[in-house]
Amino acid sequence: MKLRKVGEGAYEHQGDARWWGFNGLFGGYTISLAALACREELAGTRRELRSITMQFLRPVPAELMRIELTTERAGRAVSFISGRLLVRGDPYGSFLATAGEDQDGQEFLNISMPDVRSIDEFDQPPAPPMAPLPVFELFDRWEVLRTDSAVYVWVRPRLHAPVDIEDVLMASDVIPPVAIRQVSDPHVAGTIVLTTLLRSPLPLPDSTGWPLLVELHASASFGGHVDETSRVWSPDGRLLAEGLQLRFLRRSGRGFIGL
Repeated sequence: MKLRKVGEGAYEHQGDARWWGFNGLFGGYTISLAALACREELAGTRRELRSITMQFLRPVPAELMRIELTTERAGRAVSFISGRLLVRGDPYGSFLATAGEDQDGQEFLNISMPDVRSIDEFDQPPAPPMAPLPVFELFDRWEVLRTDSAVYVWVRPRLHAPVDIEDVLMASDVIPPVAIRQVSDPHVAGTIVLTTLLRSPLPLPDSTGWPLLVELHASASFGGHVDETSRVWSPDGRLLAEGLQLRFLRRSGRGFIGL
């Protein structure tokens, strides 16, 4: 996922068809490119990316992409960045990111990693891809538990590199929606907005080949829009990220979720 700097706050990336989703490049892939561009822009500072929110304006084709960043404000300890993802000059995504230096504040964690089976306790191979699409060939998945309102899945990227920001962003977006158990007939679902808060320094040292535990929760579908909150954990119990996603959810005679 290499970016090429082509100007002040501007980067290019050739879209890779290996990341193709249902009708465009995988959303986790495109938000990862935006996050990596922000990280490049912050290089040489003590500021780490803390959050990113992306609006997916239209499906992204596997073509040359341009990412343009604007630092709206760089304060004493926090930077606020806005950006756009363009293809052939047209906007396909817009995003807001926040980066900040470590503060002298007391740390705490009021939640703990779910007490579920570890990946070593599975005696079966990873689940088959949920659809014959390239992106699903890049991750191994072991579903631990699925209820009407939540799902817990071990996700292991096949990228053979230490766990980094792109793995965390993509892991929570590569799992079938929680709504799969809520609908009784075929539906289609797609991401409209995705927000992620990064909770641990990345990349993780000595983490090549690590799986990530992803938990997804959905509260309600209203007016054809459904929420999905997420947490991503390392196998040693570190909270890596929390997120919130808004998807559209509508009936379709050939939908990919439902019965």
